[in-house]
Amino acid sequence: MKRLMTASIALSTGLSSLIAIPIDHASAATCGSPGSSYGQLFPGLPDASWDVTDLRALSTAMIAAADEPTAPGALDPEDNAAIPAAYTYFGQFVDHDLTLDDRPDDLTTPTDPSTLVNARTPQLDLDSLYGNGPTSSSQLYESDHVHLLVGASLTGSRDLGARDLPRDASGRAIIGDPRNDENRIVAGIHSLFIRFHNVTVDRIRRRNPNMSSSVLFARARQEVLNAYQWIVLTDYLPRIVGQKTVDNTVRRRGSRWVTTLRNYTSCASMPIEFSAAAYRFGHSQVRAFYRINSSTDPLPVFSGTFVPGSDLTGFSPSPSTFGIDWNLFVPSRSGTAQPSYKIDGSLTHSLSLLPLPTTGVGPANLALRNLLRGQQLGLPSGQDVARAMGVTPLPDSQILIGAATGDPTDQRPITDISANFAGSAPLWVYVLAEAGRNPSGRLGPVGGRLVAETIVGLLASDPTSIVARSGAKSPVTNLWGLVNSVR
Repeated sequence: MKRLMTASIALSTGLSSLIAIPIDHASAATCGSPGSSYGQLFPGLPDASWDVTDLRALSTAMIAAADEPTAPGALDPEDNAAIPAAYTYFGQFVDHDLTLDDRPDDLTTPTDPSTLVNARTPQLDLDSLYGNGPTSSSQLYESDHVHLLVGASLTGSRDLGARDLPRDASGRAIIGDPRNDENRIVAGIHSLFIRFHNVTVDRIRRRNPNMSSSVLFARARQEVLNAYQWIVLTDYLPRIVGQKTVDNTVRRRGSRWVTTLRNYTSCASMPIEFSAAAYRFGHSQVRAFYRINSSTDPLPVFSGTFVPGSDLTGFSPSPSTFGIDWNLFVPSRSGTAQPSYKIDGSLTHSLSLLPLPTTGVGPANLALRNLLRGQQLGLPSGQDVARAMGVTPLPDSQILIGAATGDPTDQRPITDISANFAGSAPLWVYVLAEAGRNPSGRLGPVGGRLVAETIVGLLASDPTSIVARSGAKSPVTNLWGLVNSVR
């Protein structure tokens, strides 16, 4: 389980003033599709800021102590039965499809979000998989300019077609977004989509042997995109935010999707409230250890050693026995899928051991990186965002830091770490605390609505998406269907 480190943390004094600002959507109708920039859902809210010493103390309190694998058959009180483990990494795959701020960043210099460039298209269009297509990103494709490159075969799994990512002579992954090689599980998700594209190409070609390569590729890509977006809308989002929140944001009516967006407009481009706070909820879902197949011992995502095979760190050729058995990650009839960890105010110890310098200049503590980045971009506090959304903010006593194990000694109020957090919690931490109180194991009213509205809003802003196009269909609507389609 994630059991928190203990630390003697001195309290400091001071309270933040809070101002609720109404949201103006009057200009929404004049906005075009999201551009290659970052925006704000709540530009009128004041920036929240704290002393870096307080943020360091908070990040330390959020990181769990190093743990041992849970004994076979034993219960881990951090398990979240509502969300199987695969959805943590599918969420990471979606993130890498939507947003990339790849500038050199000290994480401390105040930065206007509108000056940043999003190196990914802010649409669920799988540019992280396809790059700019066979002509402009030919390195991603086979010589026929239709099939995507595949990597070496991997063993150890019931998935006999398991593959590593394609790699060059130096071992670097040949993929549209190098971040999808960060760990073996997100790399496995990327590999599934490579294989899914290729089997889709083969199926269409069998039915249309005289189809030109360009038309074949375009049709296969559209089918893959339809499936991907269906998975996001009908499988991933309901597990993360709950079906009620999904239905209050987007509904299927006949052959069309109808959206109800209260906070997101296409003017927002890629909202920092989503990219730098709410959508980072998945960091709390990461388990201390994963069993990737029956022949490999449980391993952490990162161990700090960066020796291939000692953990699930990527950025190098996968050990040949590391074929992922997706029955251990996605719900199936076997009933063996590992759950994710609960979304709460705690991160597993692995996430204090990021593979630097690959991720840039330190710190290696992911909690601290998130907190510093949120302050750098001028995010409002969680309480201010809640009020702007018409949600009664959580009291300080309910913004708990630590693992939601059911043992009250594993959590403490954020104000026990510093009184400077009274009435003003970092938005990311607020979203985690809200979810930690949710009996369903999913995001709460602020975090769930921010995530659902942004994803649905980006789809609605894309004229080629299944939300914008009437009658779009997909033979694959969930992750298990994706896995089965490539076996």
